[in-house]
Amino acid sequence: MTDNWKETLFVWDGILSIVDKDESKDDSSSASATGGVAINWEGTWVGCVAADATQVETPKRGAFDEYVSSDHKFNVMGSAVQGSNDEKEEKNDSGTAIGGDASLLYVANMTDGIGYDLGDGSEKKNHKDTIHNMYLSTLRWKGNLRDQVENVVFAMGENEFGPFISVGWLRVGNRVTLARRYIDEDDERVKWEIDDLRKAVFDQNATVVEDGRVQITIPPWQCAAMHVNASHLSKRQKITKN
Repeated sequence: MTDNWKETLFVWDGILSIVDKDESKDDSSSASATGGVAINWEGTWVGCVAADATQVETPKRGAFDEYVSSDHKFNVMGSAVQGSNDEKEEKNDSGTAIGGDASLLYVANMTDGIGYDLGDGSEKKNHKDTIHNMYLSTLRWKGNLRDQVENVVFAMGENEFGPFISVGWLRVGNRVTLARRYIDEDDERVKWEIDDLRKAVFDQNATVVEDGRVQITIPPWQCAAMHVNASHLSKRQKITKN
């Protein structure tokens, strides 16, 4: 990692695929253990130095390129399990909020697979996350441009460099683009759960228009929740834990 890595947004861009059980060579994967849907996310990542997340645009790809041009690749796998109404807590009233009930999302533990490249030249090494939970409304792009919150993807996790949060979206071609921000151990966001991250993001970048459609700022990470400094969050966005 560079000296300013916490001021860097790491944008991961790649194709999300559902793995055919007959083609999976890793019988010990979490998908086999949980009975969930085996998925693979493969692509490249780029680092964008920016304390202010609103300054980071979506990385560009060449017209005929599958991935963003980068020397750093990733290939991670996991098991996606969808929640149900039975898992909804009585105290949870998020069903009326933008994005609906987080307990109904797919949760994918993406710690299997090769991992991701880090370093340059002879110092490049492969790394893996200890925890990497992705939260998705759907595993396949459905072309839903009316209710755009369905396309927003979140992740929370931890590795040798510390805890992180990620925000991005699923788009045409089943491409998932996520921006990752590492946060300090004493940052209030370390205590966040997925409901908190979603609320902080949607509070800033989701707009309900007259006909009921929900429009999202693209890219979705352009919000205060993804700034390097949690103090940039407004009082309206801060979430107090009991």
